[in-house]
Amino acid sequence: TQNLDAAGRPVYKNSVTFQSKTDSDKIIDAIKSMVEDYNTMMGEIKSAYSTMPYKSSSGSLANYEPLTDEEREGMSESAIERYEEKAKQGILFGDRTLSGLYDRLRNAFSPAGNDGGLLRAMGINVNYSITEGTQAVTLDESKLRAMLDSDPEAVADVFTRAGDGVMQSMKTQLDNYSRTAGEPKGILIQQAGSPLSSLSLMNNTWQTQIDNINTQIEKWQDKLTSQVEKYTSQFSRLEVLIQQMNSQSSTLAGLMGG
Repeated sequence: TQNLDAAGRPVYKNSVTFQSKTDSDKIIDAIKSMVEDYNTMMGEIKSAYSTMPYKSSSGSLANYEPLTDEEREGMSESAIERYEEKAKQGILFGDRTLSGLYDRLRNAFSPAGNDGGLLRAMGINVNYSITEGTQAVTLDESKLRAMLDSDPEAVADVFTRAGDGVMQSMKTQLDNYSRTAGEPKGILIQQAGSPLSSLSLMNNTWQTQIDNINTQIEKWQDKLTSQVEKYTSQFSRLEVLIQQMNSQSSTLAGLMGG
């Protein structure tokens, strides 16, 4: 409401003020969900390159060769599944590409300097889990809420800052390893391909190695077939000669009254 003063100017009796407030609950839920997904991803990456191949009861590494068609015919579906599960265990053991990705993603939550101190102040720490055998991010929600109430801009900056913020650091590493669009593709895509990039399934390092091996197999199969045909022809000729010699021997024996 307003009145006019002697000069005709409005005089306001009531004023309106605006106050902004950070929606801490939504931000905490988003960060909590991101931390959970991050820990799950890190656990799967670590498991992929740290799980050893299957060992027999004696403790030695078991040798699981690919099943032949004849072997499959004598096995049940469940037995085949168990066999292949054991055969695939540890196939990426010691893979340096995955261990490199793990180390780089781990560093996203362990920045140096002020950012590292700020993350710890808001209750975000990186700890080693003995049971899981991985580095895991822990979140103290009460500390994060307190920081959001006192300095929300600092929280936003450490997570979303262009270049070296937590989210940008993770995105940079994930793009380096798993980019499916444009060139160059991510390191893992170049190595193994991905259904998300159909062309990469037929154009990657491992597929090239498989193709080269198949080419060598075909080459040696052709050589083997050629050798088999050569020896088959020679043995067939030898068999004919033996038959001729036997016939001649019988004829000679007959002529000599044997």
